[in-house]
Amino acid sequence: MTEIQLTPTPYKVFAALVDAPGHEISYTELKNKSGMADISSFPRHIQELVAKGLIQCLGNHRSRYVVLKANPADVVEVERYSRKTSQHSKPLSEAVKKRKCLSCQKTFKSEWVGMRICGDCKLTPAWQGADNPYTPECDTEETNVSGLSTGILI
Repeated sequence: MTEIQLTPTPYKVFAALVDAPGHEISYTELKNKSGMADISSFPRHIQELVAKGLIQCLGNHRSRYVVLKANPADVVEVERYSRKTSQHSKPLSEAVKKRKCLSCQKTFKSEWVGMRICGDCKLTPAWQGADNPYTPECDTEETNVSGLSTGILI
């Protein structure tokens, strides 16, 4: 079986179940033992563990309990989930290739499809200046947050 990755919070819930006698515990007790008694996202972590086939929830709402279904040795804690690509992330290394810089037209080694300005051009005063045409509107020095990234345009 391949290893199953969990970020720290769902891993904490999983670890609390692994430590339970017989790998079985009531839903409420699991919530308390995992340190999530006052956390509203606990049901989402349970849903994630169920979706990954690690646990099973049994019983009705008031007497629900959770049972371990996976081998704890197959589960590892990671900082972030690894993903192949999305429209917002850099693709894997197969996208590394030589491209022409959109600024100076010289060929350079581009690390991903969205990298279209070479390192030399990024060091120029025109690129680093406040009136850089590539800086999205609404960026401020105080927040360094763009309306394009937040969805809030001023």
